[in-house]
Amino acid sequence: MKEGFTEGGLRDRLIIAGIEEISVHGIKDFSLRRVAMRCDASCAAPYRHFKNREDFIRAIVAYINRQWELLCDSVIRLYAGDLPRQLTELSVAYIRFLAANANYRAALSASGEMGFETPAFASLLAEYGKQRGLDEKEHARRLYAVKALIFGTVSLLGCGELQNEDATFEQVRATVRALLA
Repeated sequence: MKEGFTEGGLRDRLIIAGIEEISVHGIKDFSLRRVAMRCDASCAAPYRHFKNREDFIRAIVAYINRQWELLCDSVIRLYAGDLPRQLTELSVAYIRFLAANANYRAALSASGEMGFETPAFASLLAEYGKQRGLDEKEHARRLYAVKALIFGTVSLLGCGELQNEDATFEQVRATVRALLA
């Protein structure tokens, strides 16, 4: 083990290097050997922290989801008591999160785990549906529309068709508010 690095630190460095590996090479060509080399660790190092390749990829997805959950919790606290605003700002926050972290987006997409619903978000959405008296079908329709807006916006930002600027996010806010109304 290199001086100055702890085993716990190595695990995190492996995960971060794994995110980059997926971003560059995709899931199919994912190499634990290259990940270890990026961390200046032995080829056996990933196996001391993860059972196998699949366990490693699950850890990467869990790491990214945890980063999103931390941001999600902050947004929920910031707009406590204003359910429509919480849902609107969570939508904007997720777009910004994915736009700012292209490697996260690539890793989530490659792993098939492009989730948006943390337990807290799902709970807020369920509460929103209950307050509005939405049946299951209408609730699912609105969720679909919000997700389509989020992932469409991320895609348009990624290809440069939309600009990562305040006006874009104001348009997203207005659209989410309209979808929730």
